[in-house]
Amino acid sequence: MKILTITAYRQLIEDAEPLASEFVDGELSHKVFRLADQSILKLFRIKRLFSSARLFPYTRRFQRNVAYLVSCRVPTMTIASVYRIPAIKRTAVHYHPLKGITLRKHCESNPIDSALAGRLGLFFHSLHKYGIYFRSIHFDNMVLTEDDDIGLIDVVDMRISNGPLSMGRRIRNLRHLFRYEADIAYLASERHRFMDVYCRNAKLSPRQENRLRRHFDHYFCCKNPKAS
Repeated sequence: MKILTITAYRQLIEDAEPLASEFVDGELSHKVFRLADQSILKLFRIKRLFSSARLFPYTRRFQRNVAYLVSCRVPTMTIASVYRIPAIKRTAVHYHPLKGITLRKHCESNPIDSALAGRLGLFFHSLHKYGIYFRSIHFDNMVLTEDDDIGLIDVVDMRISNGPLSMGRRIRNLRHLFRYEADIAYLASERHRFMDVYCRNAKLSPRQENRLRRHFDHYFCCKNPKAS
């Protein structure tokens, strides 16, 4: 991790566009910048002395998760550098964004058809097969790339298991898709295609498949009663 002086930091964000901010101690603090070359600088606060974020900083998690996704051939961002900025008590990741369009943006003008629903089912199966548990998964963190693949962005909130996810974790992770009603509406007409492809590739036992489908339909219909 490189040390970035306050002078170098100010030079880096010169002419940058703030993309996200938060209030810290009553003051507005920028936490994501689009730099002049269109790359991204994402800042993380250095937490209190005794915390997991202090022992394993978010920048390291980000770096590890990106490396693991690349090893699994899942398209994601390309990290340029990782910094520690003592003067502002921040660490930072400088990366090049994944080129493409988010799934949510795509769905605003293009309905999810059977083919895309099947690709999404296969994509989720692949994540779970590789032990990837992404709690922040939603349609705005998934990108349809210029190479016609599906990729992930904003991956700091991702856990990696040594083997495929357990059935309980698969159920919980699929449930995370249902936090946003708009995403549910986009998938509504093809949700069975999504689950058919997922289950076929996961090679679940009949009992496991029934359990997964039951939870999937339950959570889906709770958020979207019209689908029941």
